[in-house]
Amino acid sequence: MSGWPRPDEPSGDITLVLDQRSTLDPKADLRDGLSAVARQGPHLWVANDETTSLERLTLEDGDQARAHRSFDLTQVLELPGDKGELDIEGLDVERDTLWLVGSHSSARKQVKNNSTPAEAQRSLATVEVSQRRRVLARLSTKTLLDPDEVLLDPGGSPMGQQQRPAVLGLGRGADLVDLLADDPHLGSFIQSSKTGRPIPGKDNGIDCEGLAVAGDRVFIGLRGPVLRGWAMIIELQVGDGAGLEPQPIGPGNRRYRKHFLRLHGLGVRDLCRHGEDLLVLAGPTMELDGRAAVFRWRDALTSQAEAVLPKDDLQCEFDVPFGEGEDHAEGIAVLDDGRSALVLYGSPAGKRKTGRHGIKADIFRLSK
Repeated sequence: MSGWPRPDEPSGDITLVLDQRSTLDPKADLRDGLSAVARQGPHLWVANDETTSLERLTLEDGDQARAHRSFDLTQVLELPGDKGELDIEGLDVERDTLWLVGSHSSARKQVKNNSTPAEAQRSLATVEVSQRRRVLARLSTKTLLDPDEVLLDPGGSPMGQQQRPAVLGLGRGADLVDLLADDPHLGSFIQSSKTGRPIPGKDNGIDCEGLAVAGDRVFIGLRGPVLRGWAMIIELQVGDGAGLEPQPIGPGNRRYRKHFLRLHGLGVRDLCRHGEDLLVLAGPTMELDGRAAVFRWRDALTSQAEAVLPKDDLQCEFDVPFGEGEDHAEGIAVLDDGRSALVLYGSPAGKRKTGRHGIKADIFRLSK
């Protein structure tokens, strides 16, 4: 750990007050599984990866985000699978349209503390695949004068047209995993040639974390796999039809682009637009503790080609605090001043929690 840069000191913090109940477990503390954040004007949208909901908070003067409202996505979206968490790992809002992405990952069964050796081996040989996690969705939002009005609206779009919520590939075509199944870099992680099963996300398999949307361009960060130290971002260009229809944008009319980033061996944990640049929150892949930092990919939103970015092409904005088994940086959003960013943590340290429902997110200054 002595070889890593020291974390930078935050310039401040904001306390998020999450006082509504989880849609899947009323006894759960929503603060413990925060996984994504996006800002929409005076509001923060956040997700907990163990629910089926999105949470909206309102930024107040000073250092608070309150007025928590929870929206169960099972009531407004047609979703893959029939039950379970969505494992939302990325959010973005552009104009009045909110986007979300699930991890798309499979999971190796955890070993319980009281397991016998035989039970532990059986657990570690069990890989579970959840269709619910394979979600990339778009839906409209409205900021209404009436605070009791539902803020997730099936109608409306950034261009003022009537546009219903859409989920990529749901019963009508290929979802993201299907698109990548034959890819020379990613296909073997989606379906092992020996077992026929995907490599779990926590084993350096497919694990989507991070989402940034600019017009019809959708950037999806991968926590894993990291390929010999290179992280990946998948880019889609969606059509203007009623659904999410990826268009041919890659070499050979491939319906996606691949961008490779040398992030010092780290994977992508979140993405965020800042002008024409992308801010890349990077952290350990799999279940490791270690360095987390924010890098700047300059002019990402004006580039029209696949990128291969060595270390020297990625400016480190700041290093983020981390702990052993706690304080894992999971989300980043640029604040209204355009000069600072909020960083949200999963598995928060006890010192981040305030009162029964509050949790502190850090603020860092940006270089420009």
